[in-house]
Amino acid sequence: MSAREPLPAGAGFRTHRRVGVSTGRRARSSLLLSGMIGAAGVIAPGIVVGVLGGGPAWWVTAAIAGVVLAVGVAAMFSAGARRASTAVLVGASEFGGLSIAVCAGLLVLLLVFGRIPLGAEKALLNPALIAMLVVAVLAGPLGRRAARSTRAALQGVRRSPDELLADFAERAGRGTPVDDLLRQLAETMRRDWRLARVQIWADRGTDGETTLGRTLVVPQTAEPGPEPLPLDAAELATVARTGVAGPGWLELWLPHLVEEDGPARRGQLRLAPAVHGGEVLALILIEREADDDPFGEADERALAEVVRRLAIVLRNRALDEALQATLADLRRTNADLQASRTRLVATANTERKRIERDLHDGAQQHLVALAVGLRLVRDGLSGPDDPNAELLDELDRGVRDSIQALRDLAHGIYPPLLRDAGLGDALRAAAKRSPLTVHVDAGEVGRLPEQAEAAVYFCCLEALQNAAKHAPGATVTVTLRVEGSQLLVRVVDDGPGFDPAKVAGGGGLQNMADRLGAIGGTIDLTSAPGRGTELTGRIPVPAREEPQAPVAARAV
Repeated sequence: MSAREPLPAGAGFRTHRRVGVSTGRRARSSLLLSGMIGAAGVIAPGIVVGVLGGGPAWWVTAAIAGVVLAVGVAAMFSAGARRASTAVLVGASEFGGLSIAVCAGLLVLLLVFGRIPLGAEKALLNPALIAMLVVAVLAGPLGRRAARSTRAALQGVRRSPDELLADFAERAGRGTPVDDLLRQLAETMRRDWRLARVQIWADRGTDGETTLGRTLVVPQTAEPGPEPLPLDAAELATVARTGVAGPGWLELWLPHLVEEDGPARRGQLRLAPAVHGGEVLALILIEREADDDPFGEADERALAEVVRRLAIVLRNRALDEALQATLADLRRTNADLQASRTRLVATANTERKRIERDLHDGAQQHLVALAVGLRLVRDGLSGPDDPNAELLDELDRGVRDSIQALRDLAHGIYPPLLRDAGLGDALRAAAKRSPLTVHVDAGEVGRLPEQAEAAVYFCCLEALQNAAKHAPGATVTVTLRVEGSQLLVRVVDDGPGFDPAKVAGGGGLQNMADRLGAIGGTIDLTSAPGRGTELTGRIPVPAREEPQAPVAARAV
């Protein structure tokens, strides 16, 4: 198992490679920087309030800063923390800003006093520090909530486009379904922008052709009229070349969208397409009553920004749906492949057992009968000087050698010992037949499902054959251990080893990978020149039930 079939290019096993080194270093650096910012954010206010004569003792501040820095260093070794390193750094930066604000407040307090606080004035420092922390934490959320409440109370003041877009982005980020997202957007625009009606046209593609039809009207009329025809490819191409359009443009290019009795006839309509990559993904039509304020430049800019964000969200959702469909297809394909491999391996094992049984019950029995007949003929000769005695003895030896060879062949195809006694005894018997020195340590493995035992046995047999071929004279150790819900199989030799990257692939390891992969396992090979070779396989095994303690007889 040294300079032999190396790790093939197929699936079912892994090679040791460094992947994403730069990304990992950047994440660790971000976490370390977060810890340093957090420690500095603790130390800075402590120093300032200490100079003023208040706050905790210096060693308390140092201990808290040390804990924060230690947490940042420890997070560098956590995979979950590395994945969230950007968010952690942002949070640490916000904490640093909060620390700067508190320090500034304390310095302002110093300016108010005009000197270092003395006597009873020092008692004001700690309450002032706590008040500054509370104000710094609550100022942002309370300010935003107060502004929203004020706008909601004043009918004449509407929410700004930036706030509408922020809410829209927040809903989109939460994974709100597209239909609900569009309805919430339409209702919000109508309420906050004082609109008479909002229409949204979205994709109604059929048979691979993209068409846009009206999917949403807010508010829905009590007696809806006939539904307008969807926009065809030529109309979509025209829409894709425009930005925010008014009723004049609609009269010229899309007259069927302008209702005869609607406010558009009086100039109170705007249309904006949500375009991404030259493709129209949606349309938004907004209308106002005739006596309302006319649409201005600010309204058109806000509408253009809304459709721009909408186009990004719709494109991302389409890509996400395509990705999910691809992943589902890959999962189905992988499940089919797994089932196919399992069937192939099960069929091969069944055929092995059939061949072994046929050899044992057929050819081997015939040879045994032939040997018995030869012995009877030999015993019936007149004496040892009979000229046929030597010939019969030679035939008897040949038949017995054939019986032994046939028995070894049958055991190699599928050993009855594996079926009757399990992995440990079968591997020890195989080790005795190997030309190498083989040590088998099966521990407390016990019996496993039949397919698992067969897969592990023949993988180990293949490894021993490779070792005998490529590392003659080596010592091989076969170890079996159950670790949690997995069986760990390790075959190690002390042969000359080899470089897997420089040796062409072979079929031996692919066969092993296929066997273990059929039952959900993996195989990993590591080797280096002069350091031997190690083959490690892992397969899932069913959890063992803990034996229940006997129930004591109840005294009567």
